[in-house]
Amino acid sequence: MVERLLIVGASGHAHAVLALLRRLGTHRVMGLIDDTRPAGGLVHGLPVLGGVADLPQLCAAYDFDQVVIAIGDNGRRQLITDQLRRRLPQLRWPVLVDPTAVVAEPARLGEGTVILPLAHVGPGARLGPGCLLNTRSSLDHDGQMEPFSSLAPGVHCGGLVQIGERAAVGLGASVVQHVRVGADTVVGAGAVVLDSLPPQVVAHGVPARVVRSRSPLEAYL
Repeated sequence: MVERLLIVGASGHAHAVLALLRRLGTHRVMGLIDDTRPAGGLVHGLPVLGGVADLPQLCAAYDFDQVVIAIGDNGRRQLITDQLRRRLPQLRWPVLVDPTAVVAEPARLGEGTVILPLAHVGPGARLGPGCLLNTRSSLDHDGQMEPFSSLAPGVHCGGLVQIGERAAVGLGASVVQHVRVGADTVVGAGAVVLDSLPPQVVAHGVPARVVRSRSPLEAYL
């Protein structure tokens, strides 16, 4: 059965999610929701149906109850998800896993998690709601990603790594085994994380060092 779905977001990450949905063939994407785009336009070949505030009316008009939040920024993805949960408690949040990705048993994936091509989730790993594993990223055995955290393309995490809530590990970075990345922390591209990092900082380099603090909703993309 093909189910109806709306994508919230119209950026490059939305394009990646749309490509994933087309490969899966499990959902019919009715359109995009984005507060920064005019309703009626086309983005990625799909109509922009309105903004987040329009979703209650769109639910009724298009007869759907599934949404994917295709926003790469972890804080914004969580913020919009929380808003929609309060306003539309009937919404469902599908887990989307690319056919080329590997999810080992027994891993657990939280609702709304998106796993893009060639990513790997090791045995015993646990992912909270709204997590994002980008292309060729990996979380090895018994790792944990807390809600709305993300791994950028090409990230490698060793076994028993913990990624805190809303934390983001940047392009091509590596995190060695048993290390924790604190909540709201951003790890820079190409960094090598050898020791645990505190919450709400930016760290980069080889080995990774804290360079400054950051606020939870500070933009990083």
